[in-house]
Amino acid sequence: MHENRSNMKKFIFLTLLALAGTSVMAQQKPLELGIHGGWSYTKMYADNHRTRTHWGYSAGIFGRVNLVKQLYLEPGLNYVHKEVILERSVNDTKLRASSVEVPVLLGVKFLNFPLIKVRGFVGPVASILTKPIKYDDYVADMNNPPEVTSSKSMFYARAGLGVDVWQATFDLSYEVGMKKFAPTLSVPQTFNITLGIKIF
Repeated sequence: MHENRSNMKKFIFLTLLALAGTSVMAQQKPLELGIHGGWSYTKMYADNHRTRTHWGYSAGIFGRVNLVKQLYLEPGLNYVHKEVILERSVNDTKLRASSVEVPVLLGVKFLNFPLIKVRGFVGPVASILTKPIKYDDYVADMNNPPEVTSSKSMFYARAGLGVDVWQATFDLSYEVGMKKFAPTLSVPQTFNITLGIKIF
């Protein structure tokens, strides 16, 4: 008798949870807007120089267009600053790059509960330099510094996972450049950690 009551309570709870989830999905906003910021960790190799990764940062806005079923499209507009350290015998030097990035990501919601959502996403990122890539000022005495490209545009491929808790969002992603910054530099690889909040 006690076991039957316990099973009935579980059934009622799961039914209510399913109904709540269905209701929220039915009322899901077609468009969401938010702000986010975070940290990046860029990895790149240079001929004749040892390199190590270094922290960068990003800040911007994003939109989320909810498509059919669990799919969504997420464009964004971000200011991004990335750095890579070139190791030297005397002083290390930094390779700096600041840009405006426009990601267009296609995502799918694996779990879509009222308060918690788990997502996966993939897509291209267009990057436009706000100023030429440069080294620190004290690089003048550096022997054979790697040349950097004069191109102002760069494209990346990005993939990652995200979690939404109510209005807050958390993303962890990996991206790789589609070309080299210069013949003596490898394609950049970046890990991104992003925190955001939906404001609409």
